[in-house]
Amino acid sequence: MVLTLFFGSGATALIYEVVWAKFLAQMFGSTIYAQTVVLAVFMGGLALGNRIFGGWADGLRQPVKAYGVLEILIGVYAFLFPALDRVTDRIFIAMGTPIAEHAGWVLILKGGLSAVLLLGPTILMGGTLPLLAAWLHQFSADAGRGSARFYSINSLGAVTGAALAGFWLVQHYGMIATLQLTATANILIGAGAIWLNRNGRLDRPAVTAKATTIPVPETSVASETLRWAGIIVALTGGVSMGLEVLASRSLALIFGSSLQSFSIVLMAFILGIGLGSAWIASPKRAGKVGNKTVVLLLCAAAVWVTLLVFNLEHWVDFYQIARTGLGRTEVGYLYQLLLSTGIAMVVLGVPAACNGAVLPLMMRAVAAGGGPLGARVGVLLTWNTLGAVIGTLITGFLLMPFCGLRNAFGTLALILGLVALMVAFRRGWRAGIIGATGGCAFTLCLLATSDADWQSVMSSGAFRVWETKFDPQFMPMRKKHIAIRFYEDAPDATVSVEEVDGIIAPASLGLRINGKPDASTGLDLSTQFLLANLPMLAKSDAKDVFVLGIGSGITAGAVLSYPVEKIVVAENCEPVVRAARLFGDWNRHLVDNPRVQIKTEDARTVLKLHPQLYDVVITEPSNPWTVGIGSVFSREFYEIAASRLKPGGIICQWFHVYEMNDDIMKLVLRTFSSVFPYMEVWDTRNGDIVMLGAMHPWATGPEVFRQGFAIDRVRTDMAMINITSPEALLARQVASQRTGFAIAGDGPIQSDMFPILEYAAPQAFFMGGGTRMLDQFDERTRQQLLAPPEKNIALHSLALSAAQYVFSDFSTINGELYGCLFGYPSSANIPCVFQTPQPVPPPASDGSMVANAQRAFQAGDLSQAEALLTMALKQNPNDALAAYVMRIIERKKNAINNGL
Repeated sequence: MVLTLFFGSGATALIYEVVWAKFLAQMFGSTIYAQTVVLAVFMGGLALGNRIFGGWADGLRQPVKAYGVLEILIGVYAFLFPALDRVTDRIFIAMGTPIAEHAGWVLILKGGLSAVLLLGPTILMGGTLPLLAAWLHQFSADAGRGSARFYSINSLGAVTGAALAGFWLVQHYGMIATLQLTATANILIGAGAIWLNRNGRLDRPAVTAKATTIPVPETSVASETLRWAGIIVALTGGVSMGLEVLASRSLALIFGSSLQSFSIVLMAFILGIGLGSAWIASPKRAGKVGNKTVVLLLCAAAVWVTLLVFNLEHWVDFYQIARTGLGRTEVGYLYQLLLSTGIAMVVLGVPAACNGAVLPLMMRAVAAGGGPLGARVGVLLTWNTLGAVIGTLITGFLLMPFCGLRNAFGTLALILGLVALMVAFRRGWRAGIIGATGGCAFTLCLLATSDADWQSVMSSGAFRVWETKFDPQFMPMRKKHIAIRFYEDAPDATVSVEEVDGIIAPASLGLRINGKPDASTGLDLSTQFLLANLPMLAKSDAKDVFVLGIGSGITAGAVLSYPVEKIVVAENCEPVVRAARLFGDWNRHLVDNPRVQIKTEDARTVLKLHPQLYDVVITEPSNPWTVGIGSVFSREFYEIAASRLKPGGIICQWFHVYEMNDDIMKLVLRTFSSVFPYMEVWDTRNGDIVMLGAMHPWATGPEVFRQGFAIDRVRTDMAMINITSPEALLARQVASQRTGFAIAGDGPIQSDMFPILEYAAPQAFFMGGGTRMLDQFDERTRQQLLAPPEKNIALHSLALSAAQYVFSDFSTINGELYGCLFGYPSSANIPCVFQTPQPVPPPASDGSMVANAQRAFQAGDLSQAEALLTMALKQNPNDALAAYVMRIIERKKNAINNGL
């Protein structure tokens, strides 16, 4: 029964780790340094708990009762955590604002506040296994095996917790409810342990016929065994966590860097540890608890890692072949997750099992020496956890940046081989010495060979290659025709810049982050220029501009065309800033421009801690299926951005319609408009949109744009994307301020406490396709009667050739519009505001009540329009189009009533 409770302890601990990390990422930002500080504090607390309670456990008469008390205290604290988090966030802003320009001090502040929030509960978590080891020591003749068994069960519970947190709890219940459910489970676990202890219902651990076979008759020898075991578990703990860091990064380059990918890697890592521990805890291993087993395990791990790295390209091929059999459906998405889990188990689970078996093996070894087991287990856990913290820091901040991912794998494999060699020498085992030496030599071969193929494969974005039949020439063709101009494995991302030679694709320079294309000098050019020019043309007198994400630097560089005084760029990945220099001819060398201030910090943190106000805020994050990106599409982020806008300021937000669905599109629009009641939607190319938002209406239209078009460099940028006049620019507007706010309607929004997007977007990405939802709300086609009359006049005045030119190289999200302009038969029945090569019907000509309401609205008869829509909604309450038009009419009536 206690074993079952401890399984639950492992599950709740991992849920807390995942959820608390999310809370702190929202508070401190999602930089790798902030995340590492939080992880170090969490694991440091566990180590302290191991040590503190390990020293007390053996002196307690009722250690199971003490364990129950710890679980209840953890649960109570978890209930209080959201309130403590809010208080801490206010403290962070108050203390961080004066030191915001000093990154080192801000990082120290983040570490200190993380310690305040996390040390208490993690110390309590760290005390649980030493307490149970002390209880085992009181009743079991083989308490060492019992402790190993409890460790394995706790690890398997942690796998369950990682799965629940990563795939179900937060997605369905949100952050706070997840904490409350987990806290309730903790309290029940604690109450169960106390009840078992009070009522004499404790299961007595099974007593084996004899304990482990390592005789340690003298105290000095037992102490020496403990010290030796501590060194081994510290080293293996450090290498294990290092491998987990490297595998997370590497597999994200293959699977895509979604939240689910990282959850899968975490599950594979802990499952490997749990299975390796279970193997060691078996009674059949009683005669194998010794140094020879350690040597074999570490050699196996070292060789396995080396083989996997040598054969990486074959693994990528296997993944692509397997994906050809998956349908782009919800069930196919589930199979994709299972496929990724299987690969993760092979890549990481096997070495994790080998390394993870070492700690429970050492528990059995030190238990054979007699003496208080709780303290010994506490010491081993302390060293293992401290080793894990140090391994994470060294791998993330030294090995990866200076050696690269591939050679970092080789270095860790070499360390495993050297530890095995050291153990074999100490044991005097000749066969072990030969085997460990051979393992080391094998890993040195990996370090001695080139990593050029590795760079090409890992930056290829295999997760975006969809084929119904595997093409074995894909990777060779890529290596032949795409030159890698920049490649860096940073602690937080792998960044590359590629140059296409013009044979397999149009010649261009492209930026990839974790294998995903994020910017280019090709088709992305239209989006990058419009992200800058749309808000700046509406507010050409802007002096202070904030840009989230530097990317290629083309967007921020385009802002330099205007007479701005200061551009603040927040980019939390340093290699992206270095990569942007390669786009200098396109971004006007903004990295070295004195008007540009680049802050290598999370955008939320920059906006929270710096009180400066801006005329324009531009946000161009990565795709929302990427882990951590959902937080910059949340209501709370928009509220922070709104608080940093000057009166009359404008925010500009990028989004995409490809690999999305209607519900996500509505979610993003709805969340944006919940903070910015006045918004426009613009079409930048086939796949991308831009939302402009503000707290109050702003002047717009060709006459406003002419002031910006008077600037030579602005005209040059616009001409590069086929926009030669203010009227041509207006051709890109999907929805004006009159209608943009009304598109989404009522429904859920993206918030920090209920992050829908990071769970829904990866599935939509897998299923592919895209949303066409905006087509029915496009003022250029179906909703002309709701558009401002002056807009319709301006667009209809464009010559057909001029309108076609706008969309010839950089198409549109609206296939119906494209068909109208270029005379496709499929669009013959679609109304269009532009001049067209074939006759098209007038707008709202189907005779429906909604169509008649639109005509009444255009004629200024709001009462008639409202009456028609009321009847339409009475007949069909789910009529989205009628509800959309009703929202527009209600705002118009309110404006009239308020004299606006």
